Order: sequence, then structure tokens, then C-alpha cells
Amino acid sequence: MGAHQAAVTAQIQPLIDNEIASAIVVGLYDNGSTEVYGFGKGPGGVRPTESTLFEIGSVTKVYTSLLFADAIQRREVSLDQPVAELLPTGVSVPTRDGKVITLAHLALHSSGLPRLPPSVLPNAPDPYGKLGEDALYADLARTKLDYAPGEQVVYSNYGVGLLGFALGKKLGIGYSRALSDRVLAPLGLTDTFLSVPATAAARRVAGTNTDLQPVGPWTFDALAAAGALVSDAHDQLALISDEIAASSGPQTGLRAAMKLTQEPQLVNQGQNEGLGWEIDAKGRYWHNGGTGGYHAFVGFDPKTKRGVVILCATSTMTIDRVVEALYGVLAGTAQPAPTYPTPAQLASYAGHYDFQGMKINVVVRGKRLYVEGPGEGPIRFVPLSASEFWIEQLQSLAAFDSVDGKVARIVFQIGDHQLLATRSD
Repeated sequence: MGAHQAAVTAQIQPLIDNEIASAIVVGLYDNGSTEVYGFGKGPGGVRPTESTLFEIGSVTKVYTSLLFADAIQRREVSLDQPVAELLPTGVSVPTRDGKVITLAHLALHSSGLPRLPPSVLPNAPDPYGKLGEDALYADLARTKLDYAPGEQVVYSNYGVGLLGFALGKKLGIGYSRALSDRVLAPLGLTDTFLSVPATAAARRVAGTNTDLQPVGPWTFDALAAAGALVSDAHDQLALISDEIAASSGPQTGLRAAMKLTQEPQLVNQGQNEGLGWEIDAKGRYWHNGGTGGYHAFVGFDPKTKRGVVILCATSTMTIDRVVEALYGVLAGTAQPAPTYPTPAQLASYAGHYDFQGMKINVVVRGKRLYVEGPGEGPIRFVPLSASEFWIEQLQSLAAFDSVDGKVARIVFQIGDHQLLATRSD
């Protein structure tokens, strides 16, 4: 038993018991010591381990930015270099108000490119799989920037995917080979793959959606740099170890590039942005990522020399809610276990509601709560607490309000908008 097994179990096992996730691996890093704990069912129906493979989605951007920083250190590219200079002659790159997209704009999500290229359908089973080189060039030619480069920070898979693709062109060996030769191999990350080899396939856990139904793996072509990596907790903890060493120790080899990625580049809504890393108000570095069947989080605090890895085989952002508790576990502070609705509470939420003039039904099936609308299939309410739920498809919060002990309405929070559904039965 590891030092923090009981405390981690108290935070994570309820996610399995309440059917929020199918499999989770948690890795903790504390001043050179590591602990890894698995929950749920991994490959072969047994508990996942530190070597179980998960898609890590946009955590890939950390590695893409490290490749970028390494190329900067070698003076092959520069932060303010226009991306058009790295692409073949004749490829059209959009501009706005006379401003061109630079490599820094792509790395910092300030390029003006939308979140996705025009030909990528976000709800497709494998949205990036068919976007090859020619399709990327065609998308660039018909893309209109949402704002002038450098004016706003808006997260863009399109942008970071283009950054990695362009670096591969500049280096003459393609993104996949460049990442392997310059980042993964030097760091000794032997279980981090853009394409999982047959010899490792048995260690890959199957992904699931928020209703815990199987989801096929995502594949990538031209935009691999945005989210293609598959990895395990062992390798992600090794990354954290090197990142923490790079933050204050001798900066040899790739650690000089790591230090560059950690340098704050711009303020975004009170927090900061590094190259590939988000920097929170406490000075901790982090990135998360999601694909059709997975969610991942990797973060570290250079001040306390602690870090957290969460790899989940279910595509739900609710996993990020336990990050703060896990940092608390490492700090030795008592963390309350999450609370979820009892069967009686779930039953009390079931019923008919009037939502903006539309009749919707809330139903319970086993341990799960669903909402059904006219002509639509059931959508799961994923529990966050005893009365709050997350709707992944809508990126919305839903909270049940009671009056005189009886559930009276649902309050939906979608971005800055609040919408009500009043109980009608």
C-alpha cells in the first residue's frame, strides 16, 4: 500500500461506484517519489496499472510545444516567425487586418484560427482521421480568421495542430519522426506513441463515452500535434520529474527547452500561458485533454515539487474536479470525499419538466439519470454532487432546486446563460 492509497481511493473510487468513469489511473509525484493507483476495469477486465495505455488528447500539445522550444533553442525557427515560411510555396495561410500568423500565435492560441478546421466535424466518430496534408491546405485556403492574430486568446486545436505540422515540414522529417527523435526518445518515454505498435496494443484500455458505452479510438493525420498521443502514467510521471528538474536545476539537453516552455508568455483571464502549459493562479502548470473515449490531466507545481496525473477511460471533464483534492492529498491536508446522489435522491429528480415551452422528461435507469426531449435520445446527467450534474454534450451544468422539500425546477447553466425548467407533474 502506498502512503496515500486510502486518501486517493476516497476521492476516486466513488467515480467508479457511481458509474461516472469506467477506468482511472492516478499518478502522484512528490519530490522524486511516485505512487500509482488504478481503479475500475482496464484491459482484460482487470484493474488498470501504471503501464495501461490511454489516449491523452490535448496533453499532446505539451509535447508539441516542447518540440517547438527545442527548434527555437537550435535556432531553426523563432517565436515571431510567420508560419507561412515553414509551409510549401503556394500554400495560402489566412491573415486579417494586415497581420500574419506567427508560430507564437499558434502555440499560444492567439492566431485567430477557429477551434477546428472547416472540414472537421466535432461529433464525428473519428473527427481528425481523414484530415491529411491536402485537406489541411484546402481548409487553410478557405478559413477566415475570427480576429486578427495576437488580439485574443481562444483555444484552437487547429492552431497547435498546424504548428506541429509546420515544424515537421521545416525539419524535413515530418511531425511524427521529429517528435520521436527530438522529444520522446531523449526523455526515455518508451510507452508514449502517436501510433500504438502491435506489441503494446494489449495494454490499451478501451475508451467509453459518458454513458460508459464503448467508443472507437481516434486517429490523426495532419493535425496529430493537437491530440494524437497515447501514453501511460509511468511516462507522464517521468515527464513531470523532468519538468520540475528543469524549473530550477541545470538546464542541459531538453531541459533548456522545457524551461522555455515554462516561461510565462501572456496573461489570459488572470492566469498565464506558457508554451503548451496553462499556468494557474497558484503558479502550477497543467494541461488536460479529451478524445471521444478518454480524458487526461497532467500538472505539476515547481514550488512544492509535486505533480498529479489522471488518466481516464471515459470522456468526461468531471475528472478535472478531483485535481485540487489530489494536490491536497499530497500536501497532507484532509480532503472531504465527493458526495453523489443516493438512490432516493435520484428518484426524486425523475419527472416531467417544462423547458422553454418544451416538455422534457427526467428518468432514472439504475444508478444513472437521463433527460429526454421530444424526438431526441436520452442524454446522461453526470453527477457532480448530490444535486448538481454535468451534461457533456451541451457543456452545461444542471442543478435541481427544491421548495418545501420537493424538487421544483432544474437550473441549466450554459456559459453565461441561465435557463430554467419548471417541474410540471
